[in-house]
Amino acid sequence: MDNRKQGIHLMSTPTSTTQLDFSSIDWSPHSFEDPGGRLFWKDGRVFRALRGDSAAAFCRLEDAGLLEEMPKWNIVKTWRSDAQIEGYDLVVEHEALPPSPLVSEWSPRMLRDAALLFLEISTKLAAHGLQLQDSHGWNMMFAGAQVRYIDFSSIIPLSAGENWKPLNEFLNCFLHPLQLIHRQAADYAFFLLGRDNWVPVEATIPRLNSLQFEWMRKRRQREYAKLMAINEQGGPPAAIRLAEMLRNQIQKCPIPRPQTRWSHYAGSFPEPGTQPQPDWNEKQQSVAKILKSLDGGTLLDVGCNTGWYSVLAAQLDLSVVSMDTDRTCIDDLYRHAKQHDLAITPVVGSFFSPAIAHGPRFYDPLEKRFQADHTLMLALAHHLFFKQGYEVSSIVEIAAAVTRKTLVLEYVPGNDYWIEQWNVPHRQSDYAMDVWKRELNRFFPNIESYPSERSHESSDVQRTILVATR
Repeated sequence: MDNRKQGIHLMSTPTSTTQLDFSSIDWSPHSFEDPGGRLFWKDGRVFRALRGDSAAAFCRLEDAGLLEEMPKWNIVKTWRSDAQIEGYDLVVEHEALPPSPLVSEWSPRMLRDAALLFLEISTKLAAHGLQLQDSHGWNMMFAGAQVRYIDFSSIIPLSAGENWKPLNEFLNCFLHPLQLIHRQAADYAFFLLGRDNWVPVEATIPRLNSLQFEWMRKRRQREYAKLMAINEQGGPPAAIRLAEMLRNQIQKCPIPRPQTRWSHYAGSFPEPGTQPQPDWNEKQQSVAKILKSLDGGTLLDVGCNTGWYSVLAAQLDLSVVSMDTDRTCIDDLYRHAKQHDLAITPVVGSFFSPAIAHGPRFYDPLEKRFQADHTLMLALAHHLFFKQGYEVSSIVEIAAAVTRKTLVLEYVPGNDYWIEQWNVPHRQSDYAMDVWKRELNRFFPNIESYPSERSHESSDVQRTILVATR
């Protein structure tokens, strides 16, 4: 390869280099089709091999002194490595980020923030004659409630008169899903993103009668024709103008908050804080005491709802991953975590629900991507047992597989007010407290009990919080 043609400055190459054998590298299974670069791990660190236009763009950023500036743009911190790989021009190292939800596991506001970040980065890169050639959420990660752009392979030069490459993909991967979400079809939008990686324009048009549909379709075509005409002008000025127009389009799609079965579940909860308050119930006081006794680290809050206990854990300096299948609840939690700068990563999903499609490639399941020192499962196990048909042994096995140290599980007795409303007495004997303790002891030798709340004002049945430790 002629490095001079690619604009790569060999003088930037470190004087001391480490040659890596291509065949022995732990290449990422999801990084194989980008001609500009490929991701790999070595000794627990994250690297990316670059070549061609991607390597030329990196050198331009390096020479301009922008690498230290880019983390302020919410681009993952990146620097030149001393490694060399045959067939690649240079190798860079990235800051390692914690596990992140995939696009289909985002909430609407997470998608919106990712779209706006893409446009903001595109504007800044265009000012330096650069662009992002890919425009989809698979190149972004959430570190807590902050979105980061991670794919340096996607950064390439943007010359005068050249079309801005990501326009069409941005429409399908960001604008169209947000338009669908605006019509209160969030689950469908994320289903299409997970299954197909994009949302076609036809999906965004309301299914009216055929004449109205055709009128809306032609209106969209006219809007896109304007974008394409600007793109034909080419170069950085066109890219900057397009980014501003797309930003305005997104602003026209405010995120609705649809009412769900669980969206008001925690509406009457008091404010969380590091110290129990007089208006906290017995469950909230017990969980606060348990969280304070933990030795720090990471925590999974499974079935978190809008995240009252996640917020409490984050305020106690735990790094939290919060999961729930209710996208509205996760969206509320994301908004709160972002506003208050809390170490909470929201995820739409559950270890106990069928796998959601994750794009055109294979991605690891939730239980492999998200493991933690401690796991919270509050007001969840009885739903899994009586409504989803899980056996106690299966619930405990899955919980144990993602928990390194402490499992905090709420036991709701079989004569609880709500369980009696479900009228499923035929499974009561398999659900007793001694069954739970026996199954927990297979993985956790130590079990303590704490008082929880009564589930209903008309019932005296007390729930129990079990704290199982390895």
